[in-house]
Amino acid sequence: MNRSILKIVKWFCRQLTFNELASAVVIFLEVLNYSRSDISLKPEDKPKYYRDFRVDTAPPLPAEVVQETDDWKTIKAEKEQLSGKPIKPVRHRNGRKPPDGCRCHQCDAPARYLYLNNGQLKSQVKCKICGKTSPTHDTKRQRKTRYRCPHCSKALYEWKRHEHTTIYKCPNYECPHYLHNKKQLPDEAKAMRESQKYDPNFKLHYQYREYHISPQDLRTERPVKTTVNLKNIHHSYHTLGLVLVFTINLGLSSRTTRDALKGIFGILLSHQTVLNYVEAAAGHLSSFIDANSPPPQNTCAADETYIIVKGKWIYTWFVIDPKTRAISGYNLSERRDTMPALALLHDCFGKPQRDKTYPKLITDGNPSYDSAVMAYNAFIESEEKEEGLTKKTVIGLKNLDEESSEYRRFKQLIERLNRTYKFHTRPRYGFKSFDGAVALTTLFVAYYNFMRPHSSRYDRPPLSLTPLEEHSLMPDKWVSLLEQAAA
Repeated sequence: MNRSILKIVKWFCRQLTFNELASAVVIFLEVLNYSRSDISLKPEDKPKYYRDFRVDTAPPLPAEVVQETDDWKTIKAEKEQLSGKPIKPVRHRNGRKPPDGCRCHQCDAPARYLYLNNGQLKSQVKCKICGKTSPTHDTKRQRKTRYRCPHCSKALYEWKRHEHTTIYKCPNYECPHYLHNKKQLPDEAKAMRESQKYDPNFKLHYQYREYHISPQDLRTERPVKTTVNLKNIHHSYHTLGLVLVFTINLGLSSRTTRDALKGIFGILLSHQTVLNYVEAAAGHLSSFIDANSPPPQNTCAADETYIIVKGKWIYTWFVIDPKTRAISGYNLSERRDTMPALALLHDCFGKPQRDKTYPKLITDGNPSYDSAVMAYNAFIESEEKEEGLTKKTVIGLKNLDEESSEYRRFKQLIERLNRTYKFHTRPRYGFKSFDGAVALTTLFVAYYNFMRPHSSRYDRPPLSLTPLEEHSLMPDKWVSLLEQAAA
């Protein structure tokens, strides 16, 4: 049963006595029999765009300070030229002069050209330069506007604040962006909004997300260092290579690997020893994989799939280079939101930089990528809007728009990678720990990039390493890869 429904039932029962509850049950039965027309139920299906998380990709306009003053020296020079006489400072008498530091709010003239304009109140001055009045003290509130709407130029207000983001929203109900989104709503959604004009269940106003991110937030998940030292294991390195071949190349579980080594080669290992070898090898190779996985140059595709850890979904993120077919970046997370997607981009492309050529990023309709790309480009301090990552979206399984038709083939590459990854994780029927899932994913990336033959590359791996090409057997390739990482 849905937990929210159970909470509602518990709350409802606490409000009623036994007899009142029995009377309520009769009413419930009448509702279920459609004999009560005065009670309506919540609709089963949500209308289109109901609480749809979408990111506005257009950047906001900067909140430029409106200059309300002119140059008093220019005005003074123009008047002196017209009249042929110099404008002298005001001769204040009987101590009736403006306070020190007072300036004209219209032309910024200093206090020597101002005189009190309202007698004993001394709250207003008149300027001898521009002839306009101003208060003696600055009563203007400091502007809090940071951004303006790119569609109507209205000031955005702070709507929500979270741990990593501050959301600014346009309040204008005449904004072209708002009117366009409102027009796009289906009739059912329009009917739902008639009762409440300020209904937040439909995203219609322009919103901008400002990110507050620390370097710690941009770290991708990598294997933890274990106490197992591969130099001091009780078996040979060839046995270690066999363990990695069975668990990674063939995708077998630790217990199946244990049984296979015993039944085929007569090697006695416990399944815990197999897990220890896998985690130690993953921690040993992690830095080497990151250092030898170059970022894509022209176009790349990103997507996420899921695995099961302790009965819960954990998301694995990949970026693939279509030219080399190599995995250029990977990450694991418990949530499918902006921060792991942004960490994936940092892992793949590095720190945002000016005057750097970035490839096109092809993704599906997950709005976390839109938000991550916007956050990534926000760190690039450049006046050129073209600089930074460019994202293209492929929606659904059919090409219903030109963008999906043009970039569908890149999306299919990342989907094929996900199926390969699933093949190597499916026999485990879920992981018992998050660290174990990270370790296996790291070794899968190593196998996929440096060892797995790819048909589009004439049965060569995506990334070639000369020491590995000297070996024809997979156990020897694993041992050679571990030796390179230790060098």
